[in-house]
Amino acid sequence: MNDWKHLFRSRILDRGLSYYEMGAVGEVERTKTGYCAMVEGTEDYEVEIELRDGTVCSMNCTCPYAQDDNYCKHMAAVLYEIEEREEELETSEKLRDEEQLNFRNELRDVIDGIPDNELRDFLESLALEDESLRNQILIRYSHTISQSQMAMLKKEIKDISKRYSDRSGFVDWRNAGGYTSEMESFLFDKVQAVIDKGCYMQAFELTNQVFVTIGNQDIDDSDGGTSMAADTCYEYWQQILGKCNEPDKNRMQVWFEKHQWDGTVIDYMEDYIRDFLLNEFHDKKLLMMEMQKLDARIEKRGDSTDCGTYYAAHGGVENNILKRIQFMKDLDATEEDIRQYREKNRRFAAVRRLEVEEFIHAGKYMDAIRVLKESKELDRKSQAWVKGYSAKLIELYSLMHMDKEYKDELLFQVFSCQQDDLDSIKKLKAVCGLKEWEQYREKLLSSPVVPGIKLSLLESEKLYDRLMDEVMNSGSVYYLDFYEKTLKKIYPDRMKEAYIVHIKAKAEAVGDRAGYKELMKYLKKIASYPQGREAAVQLAGEWRTLYKRRRAMMDEMGRAGF
Repeated sequence: MNDWKHLFRSRILDRGLSYYEMGAVGEVERTKTGYCAMVEGTEDYEVEIELRDGTVCSMNCTCPYAQDDNYCKHMAAVLYEIEEREEELETSEKLRDEEQLNFRNELRDVIDGIPDNELRDFLESLALEDESLRNQILIRYSHTISQSQMAMLKKEIKDISKRYSDRSGFVDWRNAGGYTSEMESFLFDKVQAVIDKGCYMQAFELTNQVFVTIGNQDIDDSDGGTSMAADTCYEYWQQILGKCNEPDKNRMQVWFEKHQWDGTVIDYMEDYIRDFLLNEFHDKKLLMMEMQKLDARIEKRGDSTDCGTYYAAHGGVENNILKRIQFMKDLDATEEDIRQYREKNRRFAAVRRLEVEEFIHAGKYMDAIRVLKESKELDRKSQAWVKGYSAKLIELYSLMHMDKEYKDELLFQVFSCQQDDLDSIKKLKAVCGLKEWEQYREKLLSSPVVPGIKLSLLESEKLYDRLMDEVMNSGSVYYLDFYEKTLKKIYPDRMKEAYIVHIKAKAEAVGDRAGYKELMKYLKKIASYPQGREAAVQLAGEWRTLYKRRRAMMDEMGRAGF
């Protein structure tokens, strides 16, 4: 994976590393575009990382800090985890590659020794037995794609469906992943080969066959595989549309127009057909209909500054107003018409955010500041939006060297908005005198807007006695682990006692081997403290008496050296 650390502020990166080292990153799952994982903290947050050619191109997290398009510590923690796993995978793949190369060389030596006529006969017999291999040979080496080849390729699509279905034609959840994966593989291998051969209409016909097949399949689609396969079909339609000539583009449009409402596929799959007509062909009749629907939805928002969202099967969730403006552009609306529409709907936050982006892009920072200040008032009911506006104002005030406004906005941000890290707090400290900062700090520590980072602030300010008290009072082993590196040196006895209290309570409730292994981890941790070995041995002795019937627990204690 390419370098990603430059995407994060140094403090966020350090926090992410701490989370990673503590094991806060849960199971990391591979997705179609990257990875997703849960990260444990004061709450559990879901992180999604999108990669393209080994480079991070998009990141999302459900934590409040990330809602304003910030890169958070949870994202960094997941990236550290991914990096470690990819390094391990790369090492194992190198070993496999060496084995594969040796095997391939051996195979080539044997093949080179087969007479040409025997080799051809053998390949022919294999192809006659293996439908997929036969189709691959015919696509790659024939001059054109004949009708008989098309028939065989379509049969291969049907055979995939039969292979994963039961007698009634139903694909259950155990087979759903394999079914959609094979359908996508057919697109990647066979349809792509047909496109590469320049047979665009045949590729379009095969893509449609896959789409219609999955669009009518009776399947337990709990994992959303059907939608992912439909997305792949959409991408192949786009590729074909970009390569074929005008008459073929017209044929494609006719197919989409014919099948958008005729029941060729089940209702939600028809949305993909409609989206393609809207987004790729800019079908004017359909655009007008969608605009009217959007107008009705927007009108229902009343006095709200939130205009709501528009859902596209392929594109996902989009902003209603922004989608409406895009439709106007697709319908060749004049710039004046679009300007008037935006002006009419300035009460909506999305329109004002668009103004801010345009002003900043044009270097009109004072205009951007004016709209941001206006938006803070208009959208005051949305704390997340107000926080985002304030953060943007802080950036602009800093850029414009507007020191008084910069400090005032930092005070607003720190004391009126929920904080998820110390960034704004540290910026405020940097512009305050010592006594002034100490007053702000104490006010901040008693403020309800910083409960999630109170401990981080105490650590940053080196108020270790208060940090130790807070950690003890929290009753959370998570905080014990998180701040152990700092507090172990200063309060070893209190930390050791806190861990003893934790695992005593834990031992009463735990009842499986995984839980016993976790207990041993903390028993070893206690043993690392001054006089900790004696305390750990004593505790283990008590457990051997109290829980002697728990064979797995006794076994794990023995393995751990207790």
